[in-house]
Amino acid sequence: MTYPLPSPDVLQSYNFAMSSFSRMYGVKSIQSNVNVHKFCVKWAESKALPPNGTLTSVDFYFRDLWNTWS
Repeated sequence: MTYPLPSPDVLQSYNFAMSSFSRMYGVKSIQSNVNVHKFCVKWAESKALPPNGTLTSVDFYFRDLWNTWS
């Protein structure tokens, strides 16, 4: 089964969110976590504005959003 490729904007947003989770929990644990992948796709497709600030504040944004959406 093949899936359509996401738009460059969605892909960039997905990668942005995934990088935050990778910083917080480590690349190996995030690569195998299907729920995090789904969350990042959902966030990227929502067209939500990315958070501003330091990497730490970005990571807290995604952690808090993960806790809210999960």
